[in-house]
Amino acid sequence: MAKKSKEEEEGSSATRNPAAELTDDLIVDILSRLPVKSVCRCKCVSRRWRGLISDPDHRKKLPQTLAGFFYSSENESSFPDEARHFVNVTGRGRPLVHPSLPFLPRFERIRMVDSCGGLLLCRCYESSNAFRYVVCNPAMEEWVALPESGYGDDKEEVELCTRLGFDPAVSSHFHVFEFVSADDCSDVAGVKIYSSETGEWNYSESEWFPDTVLFADQRSVFFNGMLHLVVLQLAIVAVDVKGETWWNMPVPEMEDVEDIFTWRPGFIGQSQGKLYYLSEYDTVPLSLSIWVLEDDSTDEWTLKHNVTTELLSEKINSKTDIYHSDYYHVATVHPDCGLIYYIAGRGGTLMAYDMDRMESCAIQNLEYRYMEFLPYIPFYSEILSNGD
Repeated sequence: MAKKSKEEEEGSSATRNPAAELTDDLIVDILSRLPVKSVCRCKCVSRRWRGLISDPDHRKKLPQTLAGFFYSSENESSFPDEARHFVNVTGRGRPLVHPSLPFLPRFERIRMVDSCGGLLLCRCYESSNAFRYVVCNPAMEEWVALPESGYGDDKEEVELCTRLGFDPAVSSHFHVFEFVSADDCSDVAGVKIYSSETGEWNYSESEWFPDTVLFADQRSVFFNGMLHLVVLQLAIVAVDVKGETWWNMPVPEMEDVEDIFTWRPGFIGQSQGKLYYLSEYDTVPLSLSIWVLEDDSTDEWTLKHNVTTELLSEKINSKTDIYHSDYYHVATVHPDCGLIYYIAGRGGTLMAYDMDRMESCAIQNLEYRYMEFLPYIPFYSEILSNGD
């Protein structure tokens, strides 16, 4: 049989695999137009594509997904006694950001409050009882200090529930929600909302139930232009960025459970364009129920998954977590796939549960239990002004 020429072999190869003829820049441009989940699947096409997607320079052009978590720890024997950390959940490379946020101006103390859409909300203390809100973008090392909201004479003693709202797919502007308590009780009286578009705070009176109470560490998610929170009144509440629309809806009811001892506000989050609620009942049998709101125009929740706490904690390494127990604390729902991140065991092991495979895995022992995790998705655009 006659041997094919080099030109014929190259032509035959291109016919079998047209993508082989695409330049790197063209491939990256195509990938940048795909959703995150599709980009992740494209890593399996070839080593070349996997390398292009993982390249730090190309990563800035591609749609982003969950990279890890910011969290703080306290140690009275150290100075300073509070430290900031970042844990990478991608399984590859170093942390994408430095948890000390070295690009910020020097402050006496910086407390991370909330994260949303790649931005981080901090309380930056200029003295022991005076702070300013600062919103920063760790990926671009940008920041902006907000004007004073005017709420509270001594903010150090006021437990403020303050949350950040930002969706870069909808707008380049962010909002900060600072909830105000009534003078004679802890019920929510209203909210002060800062808009980066106007540069001003505006106050709106609450239209939630009169006995609605929020705490500084209240669970929340910014979804479809509204901030959603789970409150002690067995309800999920929400308010929009203008303080004009307020609504309440009951949390999903538990069925086929032998007994419910106590109820704690569960986790509220979003994944794949839908609102998720994860229950935190102390029940018999002990389990975690995962609900999804298939249609956000209704109050009907669908039970998507249920997993026992025994399965959630079975992969904890007893050598690194000597306080192994059925304790768990949800950290977040992955925005693009069926993964639940949570803290398990009394020693504080960060874990992930795959709802599709019904498997759990340990990521890292953090040695801290009482801490709040702020999920982080890199945002590679310049929208902040590095100043006031």
